[in-house]
Amino acid sequence: MENALIVFIKYPEPGKVKTRLAKALGDEKACAVYKSLAENVIKNIFTKNPGTYDVHIFFTPADKETEIMDWLKPFIHGNRGVKTQFSPQEGRNLGEKISNAFRQILQEKGCKKCIIIGTDCPEIDATLIENAFDILKEKNIVIGPCKDGGYYLLGMSRPASDLFVDIDWSTDRVFEQTMEKIQKNNLSCSILKTLVDIDTIEDLYRYSPNPNKPEVKNENYKI
Repeated sequence: MENALIVFIKYPEPGKVKTRLAKALGDEKACAVYKSLAENVIKNIFTKNPGTYDVHIFFTPADKETEIMDWLKPFIHGNRGVKTQFSPQEGRNLGEKISNAFRQILQEKGCKKCIIIGTDCPEIDATLIENAFDILKEKNIVIGPCKDGGYYLLGMSRPASDLFVDIDWSTDRVFEQTMEKIQKNNLSCSILKTLVDIDTIEDLYRYSPNPNKPEVKNENYKI
């Protein structure tokens, strides 16, 4: 298919996900929050997906493929019009992992337009993805900035691996440095609305049903 969506996801293991959030909630509750966020994004992009793009789930760690497929199966099952593939993330750091994923989809699989998202932004849905693909009909790059200085979405209609080199990942400079790379490479770009990733307890309060005391029930955090 001409359009492809990459989803970066981690296996939900306490102590391995949402470490900043765990400082406030503990490993188990932080993991439950991560699991709920990831499931929310997966449901959002599949429920209203009109079948205009394939979904490629790039996961980590590599030895958890079976567990991740079993975990996500209930949210993907029934969306037979959407082709879904699972692949391990490859690279020494986040930049290499993103670059390798784009290379696989744009060059090796021959897709024309490709978008990557994570699972930390609860406002990502099928409509937002469709709008981003529409933008890529006219622009080389589409990017969705986060309030913390990163980005929740990046799409491209041509390979541009330089965008992922010499970036200070997990800092408030990621979006700024990426835009500098886009401008340096003379790529046309459209910027989406700014959204919030859930990385800290302050971020979580914004979406918690109880702004004073976040709770986890039945191991699923309700956002």
